[in-house]
Amino acid sequence: MADHQAAIVARFGASRRMEPEEELRLARLAANPAPARDAATVVLLRDAPVGSGIEAYLLRRTRAMSFAGGMHVFPGGRVDPSDAAEDLPWVGPSVEEAMPGLDDDPARARALVCAAVRETFEECGVLLAVPTGTSVPAGGATPTGRNVPAGRVDAAGGAAGTGDPGTGDPGWAAERRAVESHRSGLAELLTRRGLALRADLLAPWTRWIAPELEPRRYDTRFFVAALPAGQLPGELATELSTEADGMLWIRPAEAMERFVAGEIGMLPPTAFTLAELSAYDDVAGALAAARTRDLKPIMARIVARDGTWQLSFPHLLPPDGALGTPPDGAPGTPPDGAPGTEPGTPSGTAPAPAAGTRGGVPR
Repeated sequence: MADHQAAIVARFGASRRMEPEEELRLARLAANPAPARDAATVVLLRDAPVGSGIEAYLLRRTRAMSFAGGMHVFPGGRVDPSDAAEDLPWVGPSVEEAMPGLDDDPARARALVCAAVRETFEECGVLLAVPTGTSVPAGGATPTGRNVPAGRVDAAGGAAGTGDPGTGDPGWAAERRAVESHRSGLAELLTRRGLALRADLLAPWTRWIAPELEPRRYDTRFFVAALPAGQLPGELATELSTEADGMLWIRPAEAMERFVAGEIGMLPPTAFTLAELSAYDDVAGALAAARTRDLKPIMARIVARDGTWQLSFPHLLPPDGALGTPPDGAPGTPPDGAPGTEPGTPSGTAPAPAAGTRGGVPR
């Protein structure tokens, strides 16, 4: 993992020149930073179908997107006012019980979980919910790598009962489109289908806040979750969000190798998260580790000085806070842009705002 982190720093931390107008823009942002808005993203995990190890689900953003076009990200986006709906069906432990370190405000913590579930359903059709009558084991769910599906699956593998998202049921495709277009809310969907959220189907992994020099900033919580049994995330463009045009399941270590080789693009929070997950041999291990992780916010810094800017990662700096300077022109030099985290791209911080690219939600 150390080598992976070094590759990420080399990719995004190189010093780059900036024009005078860019320097003025950063100075204005430094004097009046934008507030960070809440966002959530979900790393769907499954045990590799062949051999050992785990695989993570990544979406590829459409190239036409103004932010992070063509990048590979996790499903996610900003918290919507509807995520705080009081009538949203819920079973099992409260967020405070299941995720004690997620947020000091119980209402905000609950909205973050709702946003994570809603955005995952909107972007790839996977619904992290259970039938309302599902019994919850004492003490909550045990991380096994196998979530309870949102409906029964018969012996032939087809959907039964309420049916499972991602099994080809056209009704679920219509439900996803309705939620994505805001014609239906998550609470309405769950009520119609006899389903409810359960906080212990997800586990918080990390928290990234966009740098203070970003014009649009997000405070994004990353969750991990096992792919629910009987559900398959979208593979075709028609099964994905309007923001994505492709997907892949990939081992975290392989994703990092392809990132370093320049075969796929990722934003820093996405890359750091995959680097951390590469240490686990199965989903159960990753989920168990998530329950004990430190959720202290991570915020990259844009350091502007002497006509240059550099993206640094304080959580990796030595105790004296010295800022290393990767050589200019090193492999993986960041493209022009701005570190941030885009809603709807909860995967990460992009390259730096000095070039005028909008920031967004880490994924």
